[in-house]
Amino acid sequence: MKVVVLGGGYAGLSCLLALADRLPQSERVLVDPGRHHLKLTRLQEALRRPLDDLRVPFDELSRQFGFRHIAARPPVGSRALARYAEERRLVHGDLDERFDVLVVAVGARPRPRPRQPGCLGLADLKHMDGRRLLERVLAAEGRRRRRITVVGGGATGLQYLFELRDALRREGAGARLTLVDASARLLPEQPRSFHDYVRRRLRQGKITYRPGYLLRDAAPGSILLGSREGDDRVLPSDHTFVFTGLIGNPAFRETAETGQVVLGGEQLPNVFAAGDCSRYRGGGLDTASAQAAVRKGRHVAANIARLTAGRSLRPYGAPELGFFLSLGMLDGIGWMGDPRAVVTGVAAFAVREAIEARYELFVKGVDTFQVL
Repeated sequence: MKVVVLGGGYAGLSCLLALADRLPQSERVLVDPGRHHLKLTRLQEALRRPLDDLRVPFDELSRQFGFRHIAARPPVGSRALARYAEERRLVHGDLDERFDVLVVAVGARPRPRPRQPGCLGLADLKHMDGRRLLERVLAAEGRRRRRITVVGGGATGLQYLFELRDALRREGAGARLTLVDASARLLPEQPRSFHDYVRRRLRQGKITYRPGYLLRDAAPGSILLGSREGDDRVLPSDHTFVFTGLIGNPAFRETAETGQVVLGGEQLPNVFAAGDCSRYRGGGLDTASAQAAVRKGRHVAANIARLTAGRSLRPYGAPELGFFLSLGMLDGIGWMGDPRAVVTGVAAFAVREAIEARYELFVKGVDTFQVL
């Protein structure tokens, strides 16, 4: 059995690590254009620690878990996937790998940001040393009180906003921080108490909150906002950080409950998908989150092992176990088990750190996740 995994994010890596346990005699290949696995859920911490602390080299992981890494970015559109499935072969440029099973775990792409100096998005921050970024923000134009805007009130945007606030405070730098969000309330998929708590923390931090606005465009020193009611306004902003969600890469893959990709109504028996690029039929946690990515990756690995043994494949049905986010050092909010049992403050921050520590152990070879 030879398994080729496209993408070394949370889903792809969890699949490879589970395969090392379930099918140790299989040949396993990771195809990813980068050199590192990035712990994306901790990206905001790059403002206070080296970015390399959040990276794990694929070479190191490949030696530990027995897979090969090939640096390449083959196309993963519908036509390409159909060709790979039919030929059981992945060919692009110098890449030529035959396979028994292909796993597509390429993630999703951040929505495009305006191409203006001082405007950065998630794709930029993945490769940018946070300390150098902070120095650039502090040095810009010699302003005493810089105008900084975070666009996007999801978990990633909020965590980055509060980490940035803490970083500026440590430097004794004055800044006017603004949060712009398209929704009428923060984290609408979570209990109302999430909005209330974060809103209170914004007021306490003297962070301006502008709900109901979309980012239309950017210019040097300002951004253009627009509401769905047609109310456009210009907001001064020296530095703008854009976290406005994800789009397909190049498209979201329709995926059967078993994890197998569906193309044109046909289920591909030898092509699976996991992570943010997949949209699973049926039940189970299907959000763009590390929790869902890890569990989908492990689900796919388990079904590949069943496929190898000639057993029937199981449907994906992993429930959401909880949701936590940090709001700077020693603060956070979340729930575990029951969305009505919301935890805040230091306790929530500690739980989130424990969850991150669980993943740290996982990538070191300690299986800290429930066996499917």
